[in-house]
Amino acid sequence: MEGKDPLATPLLRRSPPPLAPLYAVSLLRTTATAVAMMPSFNLRVASLGEAAGYDAAAVANAMGLIAALRSFTEFTAAPLLASWSDRLGRRRVILASALAFTVEATLMAVSSGLVMLGAAHVTFGLFASGGAVETSCIADATPAGPKRAVAVGRFFTVIGAALVLGPTLGGALLARVGGAAPFACAAGLGLAAVVATAVALPEYLPPSRRAPKESAVMLPAAGVYRLLSRTPSLRWYAAASGLFSLGMALYGTVNVLWLKEAFGWDGQDVGHFLSAVGAAVITSQVLVLPVVLRISKGRESLVVQGAMMVHAFKFIGYAWAPNGKWVYVVLALSTPTFCAAPVLSSLCTRHVPSTQQGLWSGSMSALNTAANVLGALIGSRLLALSLQGFLPLGSPLYAGALCHVLAALCVGCGSLLASNKVPESEMPESLHGA
Repeated sequence: MEGKDPLATPLLRRSPPPLAPLYAVSLLRTTATAVAMMPSFNLRVASLGEAAGYDAAAVANAMGLIAALRSFTEFTAAPLLASWSDRLGRRRVILASALAFTVEATLMAVSSGLVMLGAAHVTFGLFASGGAVETSCIADATPAGPKRAVAVGRFFTVIGAALVLGPTLGGALLARVGGAAPFACAAGLGLAAVVATAVALPEYLPPSRRAPKESAVMLPAAGVYRLLSRTPSLRWYAAASGLFSLGMALYGTVNVLWLKEAFGWDGQDVGHFLSAVGAAVITSQVLVLPVVLRISKGRESLVVQGAMMVHAFKFIGYAWAPNGKWVYVVLALSTPTFCAAPVLSSLCTRHVPSTQQGLWSGSMSALNTAANVLGALIGSRLLALSLQGFLPLGSPLYAGALCHVLAALCVGCGSLLASNKVPESEMPESLHGA
C-alpha cells in the first residue's frame, strides 16, 4: 500500500487517554488488597492456626503453603489475562479482576477456618494479573524511555499510598473490631473499584493496536520465547526481575511473623511499619526517581543496579537491627531502593512491540509469581528452622539479600547487550516478528 495507512492518521493526532483514572482505580483496588493482606491476612492465619492447636513453626509453614498455592494460581492466570487484554482491551480484564477480588474478600470475611480462608485466597488468584494489565496500560499511553519510567513510578506511588492507608486501617480494624473486619472493609473498597472501573476507566488499547484475534491460538509461552530469542538483553532483564522477586518473597512472605518474633510487635505495630514502607515508596517515586533519572540520562541500568544493591544492604540491616526503632532507621536510609522496579520495567518494555506489551507484562508477572512460589516455600521453611533454633533468625533476609546482588549482576549483563541494539518498541511495525 502506498502512503500511510489511513487508519493510522487519526491515531497519530489523538492524544492517549489520561492515566489519572487508572491511578485512581488502582489506588482503590490496591488499598483494598492492603487492608485485607497487610498484616490482616497473616495475622488471621496465625490466629486460626493457634486456635486449631498449631505452634509458631507450623503456622509459618501453613502461611508458606497458602502463599505458594496462591502464587501458583496467579502464575497460571497472569499471562493468560494479560494476553487476553492484548486482544480484547485492557478495561475488560481490569473490571473482571476487580469483581473477582470483591468476591474473594467477601468469602474471606465469612471464613471460620484455615481451609476455607486458604481456599478462597488461592482460588481467586486465577483472576489476578499481578499488576501486569495496569503496567500494560501505562506502556500503551506513554513513549519508551524516561517518561515511561516516571509514569510507572507514579503507579508505584499509588501503591505506596495504598501501603500507607491499607496496613494502618487493616491493623486498626483487626485490633478493635475483630478478625473479619478488615476483609469486610476490603470487600467494600473492592466494590467501589468495580464501580469506578465501569464508570470512569477509559480503554488504553484501541482496536487498531490490538493483537490479531488469530494470535489467540498461540500460547503465551510461545510468544515470549520469540521475544527472548530475538532480544538477548531481555533474557538478562527477565532473570533480574525473577531474582529480585525471589529476594522480596523470601522476606515478604514471612515479614509479619518475623517482625513479631524479632521485636515482639503486635498487629498495630506491624501495620505502622508497613505504612512507613508505603511512605518510603511514595518518597522514592515522587522525590528520588525523577531526580535520579534526570542525572543518569541514558544510564537507567545503573539506577536499577544501585537500587538493588542498596536493597540487599537493607535486608542485612533489618537482620542486624538491635530493636524495632533501628528498622525504621534502615528503612529511611534505604528509600532509593524502591526505584528499582519501575526503571527495570521501563528498560524491558522499550524492547517489546506495542502489540505484545500485555503478553510481556503478563509473562513477567507469571515469572515473578513463580519466584514468589519458590520464595514463599523457602522463606517460610527458613523461618521455621530459625524458630526451631537451627538457623539465625535473619536467615530469610540474608537469602533475599543474595538474590538482590545476583539480580543487579543480571541487569549489568543485560545493559551491555542492549547498548548497541535498537529497541523493539522503536522498530517499524512491519519488522516485528520478521
